[in-house]
Amino acid sequence: MGFKLSSWATCLLAVALLCCSVQVAADSLDEGVQQDSFLLTVADALGAYDIDVTSNLNSREVVRQRIQRPRLGRFPDLPIDSLASSEEIASWETAYRGSELGGVAILIDGFDSVSSAVFTERWLQSGSEQRLFVTFYADDLAAAEKLADVAADYGHAIELVFDVGRATVAAELYATAAQRLAIDSRVARRYRTKVTELEYLGERVRRKSNSLFVDDGNRGDGSLARREPSVFLKETLGDEFNQSTIEAIIVPGGVALGEVASLGFAPTELVFRDGELALVDEEGMNWRLPEIGLEDAKALFDFVARSEVINSDAIVDIDADGKVQISSVLRDTDVGFAIMHADTQPFKFVPNLRVTKSVIIDIGVDWQQVAEGGRLQFEVDYEVRFLSADNMRIAQTQAALEYQFNSAGKTSDYLDSWGRYASRLDEKLDYSGLGQSMTEVATYAGWIGLFRRLHEDQLSFLRGRYEFMKIDKSGQRTPSRY
Repeated sequence: MGFKLSSWATCLLAVALLCCSVQVAADSLDEGVQQDSFLLTVADALGAYDIDVTSNLNSREVVRQRIQRPRLGRFPDLPIDSLASSEEIASWETAYRGSELGGVAILIDGFDSVSSAVFTERWLQSGSEQRLFVTFYADDLAAAEKLADVAADYGHAIELVFDVGRATVAAELYATAAQRLAIDSRVARRYRTKVTELEYLGERVRRKSNSLFVDDGNRGDGSLARREPSVFLKETLGDEFNQSTIEAIIVPGGVALGEVASLGFAPTELVFRDGELALVDEEGMNWRLPEIGLEDAKALFDFVARSEVINSDAIVDIDADGKVQISSVLRDTDVGFAIMHADTQPFKFVPNLRVTKSVIIDIGVDWQQVAEGGRLQFEVDYEVRFLSADNMRIAQTQAALEYQFNSAGKTSDYLDSWGRYASRLDEKLDYSGLGQSMTEVATYAGWIGLFRRLHEDQLSFLRGRYEFMKIDKSGQRTPSRY
């Protein structure tokens, strides 16, 4: 026998159903967990083990809540595909080898339990949305074990790493994790460390922001900018047909490389194997890159990563007093020293123009396949420019010498010149000598252009990444004055 609800009861029922439909997991600390498929799935089960979850460990509201029990969560400054840098990997591995921390690698929607070697291989084959790594402080091992159990119960493959004897395995998983989480706790916050995930614990995002950092990548103290040449994008200099838009005082009297290379094919991944870098195409063929010192390749790779963070092409700037400003990631490297030296060459070949500074920029980078031997080679178009300021202090290119560099022959061919003072260039000018003095810069421009292309295309670089990121790039000391 049915019955009819009163209108008042009907309203109460509707409100109750609505509340149930939007309720977040009982042990979630913020509503963002609702949009996080992994955290939402495990929240209730972890709550049964007295572990909270949050989509933002640095949220001002979350940090404001007194921490009573461990929290599993993400960081706003570590979005998906924020793979660890060399410094982060080194700090994490050092702490791991000291038994100070551990990790839980979670392969979303994984497979039955397998050996560590098979897990790592499948991890490296998986997409970014599947590779999740949770760092935890040693005293939170019990919470990490509960997390591993819960993740496994929900069908995810897990690899809990805490044994010092497995440091290399653990560090490779960390180095290739696309999603980097952590377990927050009172003891973890008291731990003094340079490990990014644990260093961020207890920190609150800046007001009216969802980041610990200001727009230029600093923690509000300008420290990053002070370690670099003035932020400069070479395109602001204009060219033969477009006006410059930047004040001359900002333009580095040095070298700025910002071209994104064109590729004659579509690679699927970058790999590092047996001490060599190679691009893999859709058919699985490995295309070997030109020979270059591994420490040089690593330095250039790091420069591109830093350049993207601070949005600048500038590498080196030597002022009129000989003071050297050089990208911090190239300081005390052979690459940095070679580029710094090249910056001193233009006025040795072109001494008599009434200009204030020279700047070397790339204007085109083209990589092509060489069928014989499965090799790649490249060409770089670059310019050596001589600048002065107009009456509005805008940088003006008074003369530009155009060159083309070929990686196969390692030669620079002079192509043309343009600019107001181009007709004043000495007819005895050693164009060939100036071009040859730029050989190393042109070589580096080719590699920087390639790494920019791979970064822009978000090309996978997981196989061998851990070994590559550990390469010691240090070399010749770059002086503060030259």
